[in-house]
Amino acid sequence: MKNKLCVFTLYSEKGASSQYRAFIFKDALEKKYNVYWYNFWNDSYVTKYMHNKKKYALNIICQYFVSSLKRIYQLLFIAPKADVVFIQKATIPKIKTTFLKNMKSKNVRIVFDVDDAVYTLPKDNSDKIAEAADCVICGNETLKGHYQRYCKNCVVIPTVDNTNLYSLHWKDTFDKKIIGWIGSKTTIDNFDLIIDALNEISQRHSEVKIAIISNTALDYTNKIKNSYLIPWSAETYLKALSTFTIGIMPLKDNEFTRGKCGFKLIQYLNMKKPVIGSGVGVNSKIIEGNGIEANTTEEWVCAIETLLYDETAYRRYVSHIEEVFFQQYHFDIVANQIMNILAGEC
Repeated sequence: MKNKLCVFTLYSEKGASSQYRAFIFKDALEKKYNVYWYNFWNDSYVTKYMHNKKKYALNIICQYFVSSLKRIYQLLFIAPKADVVFIQKATIPKIKTTFLKNMKSKNVRIVFDVDDAVYTLPKDNSDKIAEAADCVICGNETLKGHYQRYCKNCVVIPTVDNTNLYSLHWKDTFDKKIIGWIGSKTTIDNFDLIIDALNEISQRHSEVKIAIISNTALDYTNKIKNSYLIPWSAETYLKALSTFTIGIMPLKDNEFTRGKCGFKLIQYLNMKKPVIGSGVGVNSKIIEGNGIEANTTEEWVCAIETLLYDETAYRRYVSHIEEVFFQQYHFDIVANQIMNILAGEC
């Protein structure tokens, strides 16, 4: 008979952090456990409300109230009957109480997963969740450094995508000269760091294009020469990523971004595209051997020209991705690590 696993996510499957830290492992989890999924915010919040919070303030308040009542019931009366509970990011957002005491008294194994520096946010309760957890899964070493003060069993597991799906789209695009970025409205302002570098590249090399995969490009397609928007969709984003020659991740440096998990870089590398990124947080570790770190306009220009026009260097990075990167960030390897942690090997 299978053990019972309760998974408490912050968002529905349409929310990126919940998708890539929990739902992506759904098939593997359901092979071993009887799994019960409970998301706090629903599809409407993820796809509509969160992008215009002022307009939908009443909808958000109503959903928050209803979801909080549901979550309290689930934590107090359903989770204590499980063998393992997996909590992604929060129990109830903005409420200090964790509702985990009853669960602990029933010897339920609690695994807490966090992939952002949520401890910097007001009214965050992640430290208290970590105190109650048997193991904390952190997206990077920065997060581990914080949460190991509250839980002695902290492990680092990167945020990954399903490598097996990417492999269907692998192709050589060195001759295309396309610089690519993928992200959302909440992160696109990082382009401010490299507008000058990208425009200088476009002036020197008119054949170079800049592709932006996102729900919106705001006005960056006007600010950046030779740039264009590819609307993001779950059905087409992998095909769009496969057109890139290189992938970029400029990132502003602050306490919150230092807790980011470099997921954009991992997506490009899953597609076997060399990368350029700011040396912020875990970015430096991911980039090493797989591309070039750049922090100034001059460094960005030099790095872009190297990867786009030095074929020997480009091929060397691709080989490193194939031989080294996949040993740590391949989906199958990470899924196996998650399964071991839930089973108590932490």
